[in-house]
Amino acid sequence: MKDNNTNLDVELMTDYAIDISESANGLCVLIKHDYYSSDNENGKALLDSFLDGLILQSERIFMLIITDSAVKLLQSSDRLRSLIKRVNFTLICSASADYYDVTVSDDILSKAHLVPMESITEQIIETVPDLIIE
Repeated sequence: MKDNNTNLDVELMTDYAIDISESANGLCVLIKHDYYSSDNENGKALLDSFLDGLILQSERIFMLIITDSAVKLLQSSDRLRSLIKRVNFTLICSASADYYDVTVSDDILSKAHLVPMESITEQIIETVPDLIIE
């Protein structure tokens, strides 16, 4: 990746590899917030219902990407933890986890990868999300 502002080459270091050809058989879901639509009780209830639906359809999900305030759900949502355990591949934004002071538990890390936003951006370009929850 080239940073046009400084002309420095930036190499993204990741410890995971994804076979993009497998993603053709499933959906890529991006979850950006810890609520759906509005940051209120209804928005949180709607997200819970949405996660329930995703759990029921988890065999159709190839990749789950969690960024921004959605990382807070890793500590508060059994639904999200259940979904992570059911999907093939999960990426969690490390910068978001740091910003919201979220510690990702070992049981989640056994099924997910904590990566910098640059790596998530690269993955979003490679596998355009089919569903974005914001």
